[in-house]
Amino acid sequence: MGERRVVLLPGDAVAIGAGAACDVENETDDGQFEADWIVCPRALIRKVEPDFPGRRAVQGIVSMQGLGTEFNLAFERGLQAIREPKAIPQLVAEHRVCELLLWLANTGYVFRSDERADLQRKVRLLIGAEPDRKWSSQDIAGSLAMSEATFRRKLAKEGQTFSEILVDVRMSLALALLQSTDAAIASVAYQVGYESASRFSVRFKQRFGFSPTAIRGAAGQRPDREVIK
Repeated sequence: MGERRVVLLPGDAVAIGAGAACDVENETDDGQFEADWIVCPRALIRKVEPDFPGRRAVQGIVSMQGLGTEFNLAFERGLQAIREPKAIPQLVAEHRVCELLLWLANTGYVFRSDERADLQRKVRLLIGAEPDRKWSSQDIAGSLAMSEATFRRKLAKEGQTFSEILVDVRMSLALALLQSTDAAIASVAYQVGYESASRFSVRFKQRFGFSPTAIRGAAGQRPDREVIK
């Protein structure tokens, strides 16, 4: 499948449609950055989309650049509502996420609540729920009520293989765990389905171009924000 590269400056963001995958790479001078994301519930998308019938649906990745301080503050309020559920009432939290959807609509795009999840997205959700499970293509096919041959054929039409998706989900989760927790590398490896830390490290470096220890080496202090979305 085709790839698209988006360069973001501090304060910029991307909107990621259903079924799309996004890798975040740091290219700052000091090697430190922080990336945050918010998943918008379908119920809130339904509240916003009727007001913008002429907007384009988010497909793949849409960059949101140069939105300014007010957008950044709105995003921070949305994160706070998620991180502090006991301090923020549910209705207020929903309002804050809807505010972000309105910012997206202002750029000319909306998420569509009736967008059908493609096969890749379903597979990613299944694996992401149990990344340490010894998954096989037969397991996934059975969960999706189709034969293994049909499953592989449909994935091929989307330009993917089961093994590629499995590695991508596990490595993406591993990167997030290494950046956001103090868990030992061996523990992270086990959580994403690798009994061997050395094998995990090799696969991780193949995927991202740097080793898991490089993440921990750069995490001696809390990073300044380079990309906050």
